[in-house]
Amino acid sequence: MLIRFSTIVSLVVLSLLLIGSGEAQDREDLGRDMKMMPPNGPFWEYGNVVMRRKSKKAGMAPVVFPHWSHRAKYTCRVCHLELEFSMNIGETGITREQYLAGKFCGACHDGKTAFTVQSGTAPNCDKCHMKDTQPLEKRFNEFAKGLPKSSYGNGINWSEALVNEMITPINSIISKRTDMELPNKLKAPIKMKSYSQRGDVIFSHEAHFAELDCASCHPDIFNIKKRGTKNFDMGSNISRKYCGACHMMVAFPMNDCSRCHMVAAR
Repeated sequence: MLIRFSTIVSLVVLSLLLIGSGEAQDREDLGRDMKMMPPNGPFWEYGNVVMRRKSKKAGMAPVVFPHWSHRAKYTCRVCHLELEFSMNIGETGITREQYLAGKFCGACHDGKTAFTVQSGTAPNCDKCHMKDTQPLEKRFNEFAKGLPKSSYGNGINWSEALVNEMITPINSIISKRTDMELPNKLKAPIKMKSYSQRGDVIFSHEAHFAELDCASCHPDIFNIKKRGTKNFDMGSNISRKYCGACHMMVAFPMNDCSRCHMVAAR
C-alpha cells in the first residue's frame, strides 16, 4: 500500500507535538487529525462531524453532519450560542427526544424551515444517518463551484466568501435578539509574539466576530482573566485546544500557515 510522504512527515510531527504537550489521543482521533493536516483527504469530508455512538446502539448508520451546508446559511453563533451546541464533539449529547421537542437540530428541522423526521412524515432518516455519502459529496462539489478557493480544509475560503457577500448567513434565529457590537479597541488586529520561524501571529477579533460571539471563545477556550495563555503552543492547538477547537475541525486547519503567521504570508 502506498503512503504519501506528507502523511508520514505529518504523523511524525503530530506525534512529537502531542508527546511534548502531554496529550494522548486514541487511534480514531489521531486518524481523523491526520486526514486534516496536509491535503490528504477529499475537500468535502473536512468539517464533517460523524456521530456514531448512539446510532450504533440503535442499529442505524452514523449521523454525518456537514458544517459546510449549514455555515452558508447560519453564522456559527446561531448553533453554538443560541442553540447551545458545545464546541467540543460529543459534549452536547443530542437525543431523538430533544430533537422532536424542538431543541438543538429540531429548532430548524421542524418540517417548515428544514426537513423533519417526525412520525407521519416522509422517511428522512437517511438524510442524516448515511450509509452512502456519495450524494453528499456531489452536493458539496456543486455548492463549492462558485466560491473562492483555498488549498486547505474543504477548499473554500470562507472569510473571502463572507466579506464579498457570496454567502449571507443569518446571524440569529431569535426574533428579538439585539446584536452586540464589537468595541472599537478590539477592531485593530493584534500581533502576538511567536517563537516559530514562520514569524509572529496576527489575530483579528473583527474577522472572528463576524461569525462568533465573545462567549464562543471566552472564558472556556481562552481565559481572559490573565494576560497571556499558559501552554498556548502548536502542540496544544493541534490537540484541539485554543485555536485548534475550530481550526482543526471546521475552520481552515493549522497547516495553512500563511493565514496567521506574518513571515509565511509573504
